[in-house]
Amino acid sequence: MVATSKAKKLPPLHLLSIFESSARLESFKLASEELFLTPSAVSHQIKSLEEYIGTSLFIRKSRGVKLNSAGKLYLNYIQQGLDQIEQGTKAVKRKYLSPNLKISTFATMATNVILPQLGLFQQAHPEIGIRIETGLDLTDFRYEDFDLAIRIGNGDWPNVSMKKLLDIKVAALCSQEFADKHQLTSIEQIKNIPLIDLTSMDNIWQTWAEAAGLENINVEHNLTFSSYESSLHAAEQGLGLCLALMPIENSLVNRKVLIDPFNKTVPFGRALYAVYRDEDKDRHDIQCFLNWLIKSPNMIESDG
Repeated sequence: MVATSKAKKLPPLHLLSIFESSARLESFKLASEELFLTPSAVSHQIKSLEEYIGTSLFIRKSRGVKLNSAGKLYLNYIQQGLDQIEQGTKAVKRKYLSPNLKISTFATMATNVILPQLGLFQQAHPEIGIRIETGLDLTDFRYEDFDLAIRIGNGDWPNVSMKKLLDIKVAALCSQEFADKHQLTSIEQIKNIPLIDLTSMDNIWQTWAEAAGLENINVEHNLTFSSYESSLHAAEQGLGLCLALMPIENSLVNRKVLIDPFNKTVPFGRALYAVYRDEDKDRHDIQCFLNWLIKSPNMIESDG
């Protein structure tokens, strides 16, 4: 005789959602607005849950409600359970229903590396749809609807799988007109020309100069941006010399949008990584995309 597991003794699941909302908002009225129910319906459902469990969960007040000790304990379990259900639902939808590989990356990676060659990937893998969104914020795969993130960092992100794509170096780039105007030939000239700085990277020019072999040098910043992409655009307009992440910006040099007047790159100390969920590490679409990406001409490091 084969033993079968017994059905789990759970309260109706819709009651748990109502309880979580009421507990989080400390109000039956606010929970009713969030769940599109009437306040009396919420109150009645909470009463049904308390009767099922056999103890009260809330302290009723004239204005709102507050969890008692039993309610606080129960909320901890319910929130964990609802989170697991949400994550499981998303995992199944990603694996079996989603027609697209959803990628999060930063703007210049998308514009200068992925998009120029994306047509070739689509020809080779017409069965894989691609959706790309850009941004610099870290991706939390527990709650965000992305399959793959491409980020620059130290590779120390917790609870994810990752693949190092390449080491990042930094080069000083400018427009051809800017180089001609200042007759740029030597790194020492950065002391006397307009430099474009980034607020997010303290002393980046000083660090770059020292790595390039210049000692005891003080540099002045004529123009500062909070956006890395904006600093590249400013250099394209001939407003100064910017620092660019290589080989990500190789296409700007190859297309002569910007030039490397000193033909000099220095290590950045960080690398380009592909980051994804542990359970997705063997996904066919992710591995196909990464294998294609690493072979892209715009990802090949040039000598310098």
